[in-house]
Amino acid sequence: MHILGISTLGRGSAVALLNENSVLFAIEEEKLNRLQDSLEIPRLALDRCLHENHLQLSDCRAIAVAERFPAASSSRSRRQRTATQEHLHQLLRGGPRPSHFDHHLCHAASAYYTSGFDRSLILTLDQGASSQSGLIALGDGDEIQSLQSLKFPDSLGWFYSRVTELAGLRPRRDEHKLQWLSKDGEPEFLPAFRKLFSWRPNGLPVLNRRYYAASPDHRGIFSPPFLRELGLSSRNLALTPSLRANLARSAQDYLEELVLQLAANFQEQTGARDLCLAGGVFLNVLLVHALETRGPFDRVYVQPVAGNAGTALGAAYLSRKKLTGNAGRGLLPSLAVGVHSDSQEIKAVLDNCKIPYRYFSGEDQTVEETSSLLQRDKIVAWCQGRSEFGHRALGNRSLLASPFSEYVIENVNQFIKHREEFHPFALSVPAERASEYFDASPNCLTMSSLAALKKSVVGLERFAFHGNSIRVHTVERQANPLFWKLLHKFGESAPAPILVNTSFNLFGEPLVTDPRGAVRSFYCAGIDALALGPFLLVK
Repeated sequence: MHILGISTLGRGSAVALLNENSVLFAIEEEKLNRLQDSLEIPRLALDRCLHENHLQLSDCRAIAVAERFPAASSSRSRRQRTATQEHLHQLLRGGPRPSHFDHHLCHAASAYYTSGFDRSLILTLDQGASSQSGLIALGDGDEIQSLQSLKFPDSLGWFYSRVTELAGLRPRRDEHKLQWLSKDGEPEFLPAFRKLFSWRPNGLPVLNRRYYAASPDHRGIFSPPFLRELGLSSRNLALTPSLRANLARSAQDYLEELVLQLAANFQEQTGARDLCLAGGVFLNVLLVHALETRGPFDRVYVQPVAGNAGTALGAAYLSRKKLTGNAGRGLLPSLAVGVHSDSQEIKAVLDNCKIPYRYFSGEDQTVEETSSLLQRDKIVAWCQGRSEFGHRALGNRSLLASPFSEYVIENVNQFIKHREEFHPFALSVPAERASEYFDASPNCLTMSSLAALKKSVVGLERFAFHGNSIRVHTVERQANPLFWKLLHKFGESAPAPILVNTSFNLFGEPLVTDPRGAVRSFYCAGIDALALGPFLLVK
């Protein structure tokens, strides 16, 4: 039995393929068309999914779409909706008639059915500029019961996105930058932000409409009265670096306050001891960490592909539940469920590009040579196995470096990533060794939360912020045996089995997916070596 899930038809479009008990394949459209924030129906993703699994659409038992196509508010929107539906139906012709599910219910299903919890409060939050911006639900056994919905503009995601724009960043794209910028600021504007929302008797936040103004894109902006509350002018928003950081810190602190209160309100109502999270707001790892450490829950789980792409998983789970009566819930063993290229395909690309390379007949030699390069302070692109689902590199499409190299932070930021200095790097460590160095939560398996630095190891302190907070990626042998083996090999000669791990992509592009993209990115950036399957390229 094969069930195909398709995410929201716009930003974050993706497909996911399930069978009776596991996730077989999942990939975002942008990783194939190489357009960040693609707004298209996932045509390429669907073709690749079917091709790699040797299927036709007619082989699928069910097709599920994470969108209900609600009535549009204008004639132009209705025409766009109609065109999108027609294109989708043409794309899916030849398969079973698709089922449509509510977007936020798909978020909720993607989190609860992959959490391993038997009963849990579920929160989903995003910007939701069209209508709904959040859902509070209760998962119990195989059932998900919707409790309350957040309607736009009572949107915590909208608030955070508007501050992103206010701080001179790109709304709906740079919210991850705002969270990291916040670590360098002070909560100067927190009293003003606290005037934005109040609380309804039913436990939901409500936006003060006085501080909301309409905008040409129908998403809304902060009104002039609110800008005056902040002490800013809509005519002149030139901000100093410290002012930008203070805006970010104030917004981050307030977002954490709001979500902690929202979760506490419904924990009290339901008595749930566990919490599941999904929706774009929960890509914010500082927020997830706040819920883990300051919330009233025994366990907190965030679905690691928490944005729109993850709704493809949720739609497929809901369809499986509808079809069989059983959602097939269970932990996600790995996010490496995307594209795979075998040695023959890789060699064809390298030969076509006239590139000199070394070929290794066994994994041990690949690990040995890569570890040696890392020991010599080289930066290595590690492109192995299947691509990850989601935007975080978890040891399959990663840039790796020694954390003990003197200029590693400067070299990776300036010559490869071309990004701001306030971005922290993640450190990958074997899961069974993590407790020696860090106090890490289970969400660190997918780089979705923070850890605390426990043991003083020379060189690691510079990766910490807010005292001893640090981004950590714990690697289980079962989930990624080759990367796990590399960490251990590196640790034989280094102070610890720990590597800097950041995503393998050029600035402004999605994660590398295939061999040709890996070679292109390698030669367009200041990377020293590329371990591409069993092949090694060194500049």
